[in-house]
Amino acid sequence: MPTAETDDGAPVGLSYAHKEEALLEQAWQAQDRAEYEQDVRGIVGQTAELRQALDRVRAQIDPIWEQFATLALERILSDQLRDFLDEGESELRCVNLLLVETGCGIDRVRAQVQERRRWLEEKLAALETLAHRTSTQNHLNMMLARVEGLETYLLGKPEAHQLASEPHHRHHNTLPSDLTYLRIRLLTTRSAMMASNCAKLLHGLEGGLTALLPDIERLKADLAAQTARVECMTELSHFWLAYLDLMRGNGEP
Repeated sequence: MPTAETDDGAPVGLSYAHKEEALLEQAWQAQDRAEYEQDVRGIVGQTAELRQALDRVRAQIDPIWEQFATLALERILSDQLRDFLDEGESELRCVNLLLVETGCGIDRVRAQVQERRRWLEEKLAALETLAHRTSTQNHLNMMLARVEGLETYLLGKPEAHQLASEPHHRHHNTLPSDLTYLRIRLLTTRSAMMASNCAKLLHGLEGGLTALLPDIERLKADLAAQTARVECMTELSHFWLAYLDLMRGNGEP
């Protein structure tokens, strides 16, 4: 069976060329693109929902924070302080649960982005292997040499080296193998070029995923700020409750 050779001299047949085409088809399909776009839409939608959820939690935290920040001395010394702290403790527990749920949601979305990026990296690795397995420039040069030889034979133009020593029927005998060689080279070169173009597309898609991360990180930072406020109020509440218990133990009203 006629064959071509790879850049390292290994023989390449039509089965190899068709295998390259099959690998290229498996590496990136229309279904993969649809799956990617669906996941990106889902990530964007979840990020927007998490932003709204965090805004709602902040709206609950703000009035509690305001009350803690404006505690007047007379209220601290009055019997109303314990009622306020007990009520605040209950509200803070509810808010803290919402913050934990939101944080878990943010972590899930971030994990989805990282998982999809790893998926693209695996696809890219397969495509780049196909793209760099053959040297397009070398293949074009070798194909051009074969075409020139065929052209010389078909047009009846004897080559210089043929005139010197080679029989005229040489190209007639090698014509089938030359055509097969060109076919194999064209197939493998086409696969390499398509793999290269597809890899460029996937690099762009990977960049799109990376662009989603700043919004997610901002959510995480905002969540940390709200969590710090809740922790601060919780600690302050515990301090005042301990103070009231101490005063009660000392016999103060």
